[in-house]
Amino acid sequence: MQRDAGNEIPILELWGRLVVPLQGDITDTQMEALQERVLRRVRARAPSGLVLDATGVWMMDSHLCAVMGRLASAARLMGTRPVLSGLSPTIVMTLQTMGIELTSVETTVSLEAALELLGVWPDEDDDEEETDDER
Repeated sequence: MQRDAGNEIPILELWGRLVVPLQGDITDTQMEALQERVLRRVRARAPSGLVLDATGVWMMDSHLCAVMGRLASAARLMGTRPVLSGLSPTIVMTLQTMGIELTSVETTVSLEAALELLGVWPDEDDDEEETDDER
């Protein structure tokens, strides 16, 4: 399969978790390629979690919904905890209308909440000065 690297959806690795920011209008080809790339990365890196963040998705058709569900389920089968974040009311209604049940996938309202669910906590000490003992 030939791919245009400029149109690939990024896969970010943060603190032993994979984060996939979905944005704009995603084509079926992009999503199919993403599924393959994410699962290869899951196998190679064994991340503790996978966040599929749909905050930036404008519309989601039945194919995109199905591929997201399959990707999340496949990641779980491979030992990685999947979380879907940022699902808009329109996307949620599309999923329900299509009868797609994501019973084995956790969901959160935001990317931040998804990362917290996967054990990534903000360092509240970032704004404090170092003490003499820490230097």
